[in-house]
Amino acid sequence: MKDCRDYFLETRRRVSFEYTLLAGVNDSVKHAIELAELLHEWGRGHHVNLIPFNPIDGSEYKRPSKKSVFAFVSALESRKVTASVRQTRGLDASAACGQLRNEFQKSPLLSGSINQESHSEVALAS
Repeated sequence: MKDCRDYFLETRRRVSFEYTLLAGVNDSVKHAIELAELLHEWGRGHHVNLIPFNPIDGSEYKRPSKKSVFAFVSALESRKVTASVRQTRGLDASAACGQLRNEFQKSPLLSGSINQESHSEVALAS
């Protein structure tokens, strides 16, 4: 946090913090108040980019409700912390941020053994 403060004081460019909201873990108004207090303790020149978690099969974490996200933003803004909420695209098709990577991990590209097999076939055909 000291480095963030020093960066702002030297450059006058605000520091953005990415904050992933996890339902029931860090999405309450209490958490927003704690975050605002931490940021104010270290000065000014900050912005919080809130990222509601995108659900992934097999994850214990859940996406917070819109009501929780709105309450979190309101708590920050009422304490003079600027905040924005990242817009989620592709959630309905499981193609939002983090979801595609999860799908790739479930069924990665063909393994090296298949590629080696095709190289052997090419060598035999030559």
